[in-house]
Amino acid sequence: MHAILARLRTRILPELAPDIRDEFFVHAATELQRHAPWLFTAMFINSAIAMVSGAAEAHWIVRLGLPGLMGIFCLFSLWQLRTDWDFAKRPWRARRFLRDSALSSVFGAIICTSWCVLSWLAAPADARLHFPIILVMGGLATAYCLANVRIGAFANLAIDIVPIAALMILSGNRAEFAAAISLLLAGLFQMTMITAHHRRNIELLTLRNGAREQANSDPLTGLANRRAMWARMAETAPRGERQALILIDVDHFKSINDSYGHDVGDVVLCEIAEIVAACAPPGVMPVRVGGEEFALFGPAEAIDARLASGLLQQLRSAPMPHGRQVTASIGIAEGRTMSIEGWNAIYRDADRALYRAKRDGRDRAVVADADIVSAPAPAPSAAGTQAAA
Repeated sequence: MHAILARLRTRILPELAPDIRDEFFVHAATELQRHAPWLFTAMFINSAIAMVSGAAEAHWIVRLGLPGLMGIFCLFSLWQLRTDWDFAKRPWRARRFLRDSALSSVFGAIICTSWCVLSWLAAPADARLHFPIILVMGGLATAYCLANVRIGAFANLAIDIVPIAALMILSGNRAEFAAAISLLLAGLFQMTMITAHHRRNIELLTLRNGAREQANSDPLTGLANRRAMWARMAETAPRGERQALILIDVDHFKSINDSYGHDVGDVVLCEIAEIVAACAPPGVMPVRVGGEEFALFGPAEAIDARLASGLLQQLRSAPMPHGRQVTASIGIAEGRTMSIEGWNAIYRDADRALYRAKRDGRDRAVVADADIVSAPAPAPSAAGTQAAA
């Protein structure tokens, strides 16, 4: 029994992959906010028509109370939908919006079903069949709007269809029995379509996320690529925070490719990428800029000369697939950014510092507009000098 319930829960509320969860909620909330005003406007008009055209002999709760309550609910919902929730920047608001929308839609469904059932019971047998038809049309429209909130959509369909269908089946009237079966089948069909719609959205978001990752990551090392770095720069620039950039260029990398082949060179680059990533403090992005050039960038307080010195030492001492030592030249720059132009200036300063490090002998780090901050390691033995070459 527990396994059956678990499978049912998984089908109704499938787990979302962490990398698309926020994006799914934002998409679902945005779509719901776009479609819901049309639904509530139509429901408000129907409520007003029901109040005006209701039978005079009907109880006031059926003729005025429930339609009036539904109209108030629609107006309140329309007012709520005017709020700018800014879902894209605040995904937690999207989750809350979807949860609140599902709960409020259940409240609306209870009002509609109560009005329909009471009207059906009070109406003459030859004039009551149109009540469930109107109800189910509204229920199907509501479920469509809630297609990305499956538990809300399914709850609305169950509340709208099951009670009135049960009354129609038990009425003993053949026409009502047939209509009830049709309503139940329509509800099941809508559930099937909602499930397919939900699955298709997840597949599309997964594909889009995978394409985005491929576009923003280096296929060889798995690090972020230059495009991803500039996108992050553009994102952080308007904050006006002090940011820093370390550019890392592997010394004499061409000689590795020439002597050992590009396959070995690729493995060396992967080893270097692991070292660069391991040295990146929290909040700092490791990047393969291109070729044998890597980068670290992030908040200035997390990037300094000590980080560069430690990275140089890690590279010098790391065993490499070709059996020789690897060194690098490093340029460091920082500044306060208010626009992408500020990031351009930081990148340009780091690049100039990098070339100064190469010009001054390599295997060192240079801070832009400052002295050398990390000179080469003490001279090794003759054999080590030959290996470093």
